[in-house]
Amino acid sequence: MKRTQLIFVITLLVEAGLTYACSSFLSILFIDLMFFSGLLFSVLTFWFSSSGSNGAHSHYKTHSMRLMSGANIEHNPFRLRWTAYLLASLSFTGVGLMFFILLLTDVIPPVS
Repeated sequence: MKRTQLIFVITLLVEAGLTYACSSFLSILFIDLMFFSGLLFSVLTFWFSSSGSNGAHSHYKTHSMRLMSGANIEHNPFRLRWTAYLLASLSFTGVGLMFFILLLTDVIPPVS
């Protein structure tokens, strides 16, 4: 098994484990929480796997460094890195979205 495939599988297992722990703690179904936790994991992974930004925090850091040092600092353009972590999180979100839609349309009956 390649390293990226192993990272993909381990990421899915960790996300599923955390979602299961949260669902058992909150006493709700795993598939009820799967989409929302997958969305949270995807946003966090996207935030930490991209480089550069056009956000206010990045501009503040650039300007404060420029004022303190007097050096002209280039602003890094936004670049998304398609890592195995991000792809696994997006896959988990996609599967969770399918289950969520099936729950809303009553294809999967709610537990009574």
